[in-house]
Amino acid sequence: MNYVEMGVRVRQLRQSLKLTQEQLAEKIGVSTSFIGHIERGEKQCSLDTACKLSVFLGKTLDYIALGIVNQCDRQSCSLYADLRKVLTAYGDKYKPQ
Repeated sequence: MNYVEMGVRVRQLRQSLKLTQEQLAEKIGVSTSFIGHIERGEKQCSLDTACKLSVFLGKTLDYIALGIVNQCDRQSCSLYADLRKVLTAYGDKYKPQ
């Protein structure tokens, strides 16, 4: 896995949603500096954090991590819906928008 390319995808998706690093960090429960490290490919994130990025950025985990585009989108994919339920169980802090 290429973490620099993953970081570029995260940055592009964040910017397309007009979110600052600080806003995204707050939504997924990490520091602003950690978002910067992820976007520059300097640090790896946990699976938990990658899943939260996937939910809040509205893309599948395989797209976030590997750049793979598939037919599963946030509205029709049952796996995504299940992931939203799990993250929602953590409370409003992790509630998908």
